[in-house]
Amino acid sequence: MTGPSPDSEWRVGWRIVAACALANGTGISLLFLTFNMFVLPMAQDLRLSRSETGLVQSLIVTAALGAPLIGRLADRYGFGLIFGVCTVLLAGIELAQAYWVSTGMEMAVTVALAGFIGGGAASVVLTRPINAHFDRWRGLALGLVGAGVSIAVIVVPPFLQQVIGTHGWRAGFATLAGLALVVGMPLVLALFPHSAFNHRPGGLSVPAGSPGRGDRSFARSSDFWFLVVANLLSAIAVSGAVSQLSPMIQDEGFDAATAALGLSVFAFGQLIGKLGGGWLLDRFEPRLVAIVLTVVPSLGYVVLLTGSGMIVAVLGAAALIGLLQGADIGIFAYFTARRFGVARYGTVFGALHGLSWVGTAIGAVGFGASFDRYGSYAPAQAVSVGLLLIAALAFIPFRMPQRQTHEPTAGTRR
Repeated sequence: MTGPSPDSEWRVGWRIVAACALANGTGISLLFLTFNMFVLPMAQDLRLSRSETGLVQSLIVTAALGAPLIGRLADRYGFGLIFGVCTVLLAGIELAQAYWVSTGMEMAVTVALAGFIGGGAASVVLTRPINAHFDRWRGLALGLVGAGVSIAVIVVPPFLQQVIGTHGWRAGFATLAGLALVVGMPLVLALFPHSAFNHRPGGLSVPAGSPGRGDRSFARSSDFWFLVVANLLSAIAVSGAVSQLSPMIQDEGFDAATAALGLSVFAFGQLIGKLGGGWLLDRFEPRLVAIVLTVVPSLGYVVLLTGSGMIVAVLGAAALIGLLQGADIGIFAYFTARRFGVARYGTVFGALHGLSWVGTAIGAVGFGASFDRYGSYAPAQAVSVGLLLIAALAFIPFRMPQRQTHEPTAGTRR
């Protein structure tokens, strides 16, 4: 099928990208990436150990159940309805964390609920309209959507730290709820092309051998499981740092303000990973790009293992680890759409993304347990280096189909 010129993808596509980036920057990803700022004051108030806070965070693994379900619902009902419902529910959960939670068990329940429904306000749903509309500039568009949360995590932590320091950690959760409901949702509704809200592609071209609507044969594909291995191991390595980044930096001898700066630097690394990774995916062999972006961040853990105590080195390590955490969603969304097509994208990527949350849970628990048992994060950091090297190797046998040109989704033409 002959499509329009690549540049025409942006005529309406910029609105889809901007809306999805805003949604990404105010949804579950912002909660997950700033949750480590709540760890120390929340643990003191609720009388939790580092292992227990890691266990609480790990309950976001319920996304392993929620992401496939939400992905299938997005395939059936489109972007608008699923995003709207899930955003309202997520904000309600954050308000419960602010005003209802009084024990570790209650916090665990809210985190589990956030994980289950969070995919509706995260990459499982937000990358779907991008893959449906873009072909030539798919990698860059995915990177720009991911950049939404990176920019938010650069800007929000200093303000959030001020709120937490002045009014307590509960006010921090209320602030996140307000960002989702008062900032994110209205702007997304204003920007996203309304004719595309409920578009459900059924006639888009699908690479040969890809699953069609109602076909779950992707689970029998070795390529799907190569992606699972790479995504799972990367998630273990990176999410451990995300869940404990603020305590990790403070344990190096720095104060809470420096730890907040470290989170912003981590987010800057994310931003480079998202934009740079997307740009590279559009121009070079995608598997090589994925391998490089998976291996390079392991240097961040090597720096931390040296224990230099230099603020520049610690912040540089945070940026390197953030590089992969930024690039991974774009990489796996890109690989999924290229290999398995768009008609059942939500189902396939939902399953892949859901399984990656298992790795997220393992990483969060593992890093906390490393500190409680050894008084140091070094053992977990050393294991993470090895996991990232294995994850990079999983991309080598992946079969990448030739690029297929298709028309933008009918609902996105204005």
